[in-house]
Amino acid sequence: MIKSFVNKFLKTLYRTLLILVVVIFLITVINLIKKPSLDREWSEDSMVLPDISISDSIVEIKNLRDWRYEIGNVISKQYYDESFDSDKIKNTWLVLNPLGKWEGVAHFFFVFEFESGQSVSMSIEARREVNEKYSSLKGVLNNYELWYAWGSSADFMTRRALFYNDDLYIYPLLISQEISRSLFIDLAKTTEELETVPKFYNTVTSNCTNLLAKAGNNVRPGSIPFHYSRLFTGFADNQLYDLELIPHDKPFDQIFKEARVDEQIRDIFSEKKEYSEQDFWKSIDLNNR
Repeated sequence: MIKSFVNKFLKTLYRTLLILVVVIFLITVINLIKKPSLDREWSEDSMVLPDISISDSIVEIKNLRDWRYEIGNVISKQYYDESFDSDKIKNTWLVLNPLGKWEGVAHFFFVFEFESGQSVSMSIEARREVNEKYSSLKGVLNNYELWYAWGSSADFMTRRALFYNDDLYIYPLLISQEISRSLFIDLAKTTEELETVPKFYNTVTSNCTNLLAKAGNNVRPGSIPFHYSRLFTGFADNQLYDLELIPHDKPFDQIFKEARVDEQIRDIFSEKKEYSEQDFWKSIDLNNR
């Protein structure tokens, strides 16, 4: 009887592994056949790509998105051009946007704050076509192009806190000014490359967490070891806490709770229709939290 059970178990295991191998093979073939493109009918929020020029420490970014939102609605759609001196980065922030009910799924993006009072947000995202919704499964099948989105903090943060009514958390990254500068330049160079050489976004191999970690390791090799959060992205801040790259002077649960900003953003900006990037940044007053 035991022998019969073992044989059935081994047959089931073999079939399961065989199916898994076939699925992985088919996904690989499909992904190799597909070719990324810059020429599609894009969703309006990703239609205008950033245009980046780099000269020594100066990064000029054209087409920075600067939309304004209220709960569930877009109320204005503007873009602007601005130059940033990477040698003058004051702080680098990591923003966490949980997605869904399970804590293991989230989106992350950076905010760079400058001594001049400027700030700019950078987010690695799946570039969707018109009327196309994001799906993790479709992302595995290379269904979306990759884009490095740049825009105002007012846009990127109120988009999530107001338009989507999502939770939002922000952590200061405990890295040197030189590393911040190198990280900013690395992300700008990759964005510049994507202007002419398209690539695919992939839920498993090239999602926001994978590529942000890759940028960090480009700047400081080995600084962000492989971690399960490369796939289960919502746990990336746990890894950064253990690596002492975000505040770690209190238990993680307390650090996480104190990092929340979406309620503050809704309190201040849900009724405002017009405000500048500088007004937004001063109002949330992160440096005195």
